[in-house]
Amino acid sequence: MGKKFTESKAFNIILAVLIALALWVYVTAIIGQVGSMTIRNVPITLVGEDVLNSKGLMIDASTKLTVNVGITGGRSALVAIASNSSEFITARLDVSEISEAGEYELPCKLGLENTLTSGVRLDGDSTQTIRVVVTKMLSKTIEVRGNFTGTVKDGYRTNTVEITPSTVRIQGPEALVNQIDYAQVAITGEELTKTVSGEMSFDMISSDGEVLKSNEISSNVNTVSVVLPVVKTLEIPLTVDYIYGGGITEENFARYVEPYVDIQPNTIQISGEESDITPLEGKSITLGKIDLADVVQENQTYTFPIVLASELSNDSGISEATVTISVKGLGTKTVETSNIEVINVPEGFTASAVTQSLQVQVRGPADALETVDGYQLRVVVDLEGETLRQAQFPFQPKIYLDGESTCGVVNGANGYIVVVNIQSQ
Repeated sequence: MGKKFTESKAFNIILAVLIALALWVYVTAIIGQVGSMTIRNVPITLVGEDVLNSKGLMIDASTKLTVNVGITGGRSALVAIASNSSEFITARLDVSEISEAGEYELPCKLGLENTLTSGVRLDGDSTQTIRVVVTKMLSKTIEVRGNFTGTVKDGYRTNTVEITPSTVRIQGPEALVNQIDYAQVAITGEELTKTVSGEMSFDMISSDGEVLKSNEISSNVNTVSVVLPVVKTLEIPLTVDYIYGGGITEENFARYVEPYVDIQPNTIQISGEESDITPLEGKSITLGKIDLADVVQENQTYTFPIVLASELSNDSGISEATVTISVKGLGTKTVETSNIEVINVPEGFTASAVTQSLQVQVRGPADALETVDGYQLRVVVDLEGETLRQAQFPFQPKIYLDGESTCGVVNGANGYIVVVNIQSQ
């Protein structure tokens, strides 16, 4: 039994041809249809804007730089153009001839491009008149400042923010640029303990402190490099070292001297990197040394510079400390001695003491002072390392008190002097 005709190969071929023919007729009909449409907001290309800018002028933001364009053509072409008008329609406005600020009525030239636009035409004239507002352009350099609005952890603080470059050049309408005072970087963060750094954007700040935002203002850079140092702080005591003498020993220091020492300031705040500050916790800064044999007056005053390592900062800002010190509870006695000797005389010279006796101040407990006598004192002039010539010279001797551990020699206000006669051999 034979197949039905509708199931035959010939039938399928005929059906395919008929469908293709129908599609061809439909497409031809659609493409052949002619229509009109308005393409809105076609962007205008400015010609000669660089020339305008070179004259210190610019297009004001109030100028509408788009145009509506009417076109006529095949519907398929119109659909394609509408979907991407900038590829097919051009609108050019020449501003190179403008020489001063003001309002202008300028011709905008319209055109059609791309092979798809063959058969498509512009409705009406190929130029449209555009109202253009031209304003004076101003450039100026402004400072970039940092504004930290976050917090740091207790025991830390921020240092001055470092910004590179520290200035930027801005450009825009004169009226707007004149309102801008500086640029500002906003830095945030909570409970900071580490330095903050990175590339950051900035805002334009007006003279009244308000943020001024405008697309008409441009700058030579969009970001700046910012470093906000976060450092650790420490309140650290100030102390001095003591050279025991003049009747003061390590054993009796706490009784006769320590209560009568006053250091002002007695602490300062320092700051630095955490790795530099942490090892100093529980320690002190030593200002210098005081020879207790030199302390001969009540409330004797010493001034010391406060010197820190280069990696530390003195947040208190005080560069000197004053130490007021007294020795109380001990008596003094003047003892005369003639026990004077000159030692280490260089070869080629002889030396003899012209000074035959010396009045020496001795300090100590009253009962111990009663037993001190001149024979216990030794006055020694050491000439080692001295550059000598034949003459008489004054020297400061070293004075020793032998046989008494609770008393000591006190240096006079002007020191002790022994005159020595030097002769060449």
